[in-house]
Amino acid sequence: MDPIKLSDSYFVLPQITESDVEKYLKQGFEVIVNNRPDNESEGQPLSKDLAAKAAAVGVEYIYNPVDLSKLSQNELDVQSNVVAKGKKTLAFCRTGTRSSVLWVLNNQETASFDQLIVEVNAKGFDLTRCLPAMQAFKSE
Repeated sequence: MDPIKLSDSYFVLPQITESDVEKYLKQGFEVIVNNRPDNESEGQPLSKDLAAKAAAVGVEYIYNPVDLSKLSQNELDVQSNVVAKGKKTLAFCRTGTRSSVLWVLNNQETASFDQLIVEVNAKGFDLTRCLPAMQAFKSE
């Protein structure tokens, strides 16, 4: 699957593997952000293994696990700080939804919450089930 562009420097994807890291480096990604907590499901690569592969090929790796039932300002801040660097960033989780949620919540100064939701939904991420967790961070 190709990374889905949410902004000029922020792209999202479902789960990646260690063997994918080098492929994304070749596509120009400078930072990979893992928004998926370790051990959510069997067969999922561990963050430490993805971090080791990223270090070996020269890609910055950030582990910012998100559990929407416990979403906090900390996860939003980590993601925002990564994006503020202006580097081409690939964020992933199991489906790409949590990475998209963080993007919406961190971009409310550029468009309304509802507009951002429509934009992300149009790119294939249904954020409907995430709306309750997002409400506390809605700036409108």
